[in-house]
Amino acid sequence: MDKIDHIVERAIEYTLHVLEAAPQHREAARTGLERMRCNLTIGAPDHPALERLRAFLSELDTAAGSRSLH
Repeated sequence: MDKIDHIVERAIEYTLHVLEAAPQHREAARTGLERMRCNLTIGAPDHPALERLRAFLSELDTAAGSRSLH
């Protein structure tokens, strides 16, 4: 695991913690991860952690969409 992997994993872990403690901050947490995704896309487009981050963002969006349907 290199530095980028470590940073992405920590960001995801922190986001999960924030969402558990304060789900109303979902958009702020997602915005931070989206910025990270943009930076990785520019600076390390082939890094495997970028796909992990994209998948997590997709999961967040899917979860938010399913909650808004209920």
